[in-house]
Amino acid sequence: MARKPEESTSPVPVSPDRLWAEQLAIGLALLIGLLVFMAFFQPKLLSTGGKVLGPNYMEAYGWWSALGVFLHLVIHEASTLLVARGLKLPLRFRLFAFGANATAILENQPRETWRDALVGMAGPLAGTLVSALCALIYNFTDNPFFLGMACVGYFYNLFTLIPILDLEGGWIAPAIIPQAWLIGLVACIFELRHGFNLVLLCVVSFAIPRFILLLRARAPRMDLNCTNRQRFIVSIGYFLLVLALAWFASTTFEALRVLVPEAMGD
Repeated sequence: MARKPEESTSPVPVSPDRLWAEQLAIGLALLIGLLVFMAFFQPKLLSTGGKVLGPNYMEAYGWWSALGVFLHLVIHEASTLLVARGLKLPLRFRLFAFGANATAILENQPRETWRDALVGMAGPLAGTLVSALCALIYNFTDNPFFLGMACVGYFYNLFTLIPILDLEGGWIAPAIIPQAWLIGLVACIFELRHGFNLVLLCVVSFAIPRFILLLRARAPRMDLNCTNRQRFIVSIGYFLLVLALAWFASTTFEALRVLVPEAMGD
């Protein structure tokens, strides 16, 4: 009598699109839940954090502020293009905000975890350096315009590091090891307790489901496609950049509330 073929017990792989959809759904639910909780129990803190979304730079600085924001965006995206060109990726010169340029470059390419992380890190790193330069100019000139432009850059680049597609954080996330997600999330929560930052809360809300999916083995360990050195560089670099941007964004915003209160909604 012929034997029945043994049924495979290996788990059916989940499509990457479904995994990203799960992370997005869980992250949105977590973020909305936290915002509702804060609206009831910490309304003052939530109101302070929400003011970062509404500074009226046009009122404070006129058209110079529009030019400053535009240059932040151009430098951020141009850095992504330059790194992609250095990696010999086919380029299409299109200007996108919020890290979508990385998606436009990589969406039709075979997935390579280390390369994707390099392209994703390029814009936020360059944008952070430009913001730091603006803050340095402010220290020498005492002109609050430069501090305002530094604040814009810090928040903008932190936003692009939220670990979801089509933001650049989504291209970096697969190269991060699970241990780094745990340590990094704990550090981010401590930073939130030290100084509330609404954009950092978004980073945490979408990073938690990424970590959960890795723990439950639903998301594949894409970081294993990198060398140990590459995984270390991306994992440490990502969370150091997130924490630095969150701290500098919060401190510069608080300084601006004193310097130009009419532009900060006070």
